[in-house]
Amino acid sequence: MKQELMQDIMSQLSALGLPVEQSDKTDLMIDAELLDATLVSGKKKLKYEAMILLDEGDKTVKMYEKTTEINIGVSFGMSGESSFQSGSTLMRKVKFVQIDATGKVMEFNFDLGAISKTVKAAAAAQGWRFKTVIMKKNAMYR
Repeated sequence: MKQELMQDIMSQLSALGLPVEQSDKTDLMIDAELLDATLVSGKKKLKYEAMILLDEGDKTVKMYEKTTEINIGVSFGMSGESSFQSGSTLMRKVKFVQIDATGKVMEFNFDLGAISKTVKAAAAAQGWRFKTVIMKKNAMYR
């Protein structure tokens, strides 16, 4: 049952274009750079990390998520990094439109909420519960 659910989650997340791997720390792990853009005014990166633990004991899928946004700009001589995780913050669409260093218009559009919704739907389809965890250790083997 667990293996079937794990394969289902992996295939659905792969269909979203995310690299999903099995891990020795948790069942499934995602470590992806969703955006890496060089712009006239600097660089912008968006990194996404997730850990998915399938707890057979109580048939619950536990998921930890974190995104990190890095902006390095020359306009003010500043660089910055911010991260946000879990809850309603990740239920957002990231839309980014800029002109790159060559003058080409770049557009990036990704729904971060679709990731956890996909995992939740796969769990529900097989009779498992879904729980978002705030601390990474709660989505790892003990």
